[in-house]
Amino acid sequence: MAELQRFKRLYPRRQVSTPCRVGYQNQQIMAKIVDVSYNGVGVVLPVAVDLTSEASVEIPKEIKLRVRPVYNRPSSSRDESEQYRIGFKIQLIEEGRRYWTNLCHMVHW
Repeated sequence: MAELQRFKRLYPRRQVSTPCRVGYQNQQIMAKIVDVSYNGVGVVLPVAVDLTSEASVEIPKEIKLRVRPVYNRPSSSRDESEQYRIGFKIQLIEEGRRYWTNLCHMVHW
C-alpha cells in the first residue's frame, strides 16, 4: 500500500527549464516553463501580468497549449528573483500531444 502512495498527486510535477511564449489578450510574452504535469504547467514571467482568463502557452515548433490560470504570485526562488510565477491548468493540447506526453512523463521506480 505504501508503494502506491509514492506521489501526493495523481500526475506529479516534473521540473524542467524550457523557454516558451505566453499569449493573452493579443499580447505575447517570452517566459520559462519550470514544471509540468499532464494537467498543468508552471511558468515564470519576467513581469507581473493580470491573467484572469484563458491564455496560450507555446513551446516553439513543438507544443501549443490552451490554458487557464490557477494562481499568480511573485517567485520565491533566488534564480527567479524579480519574476512572477503563474500556474496554469491545461484546457486543451492544440498541437504536439506526443511531445507534451514525453515532456511530462515521470519514471515510477
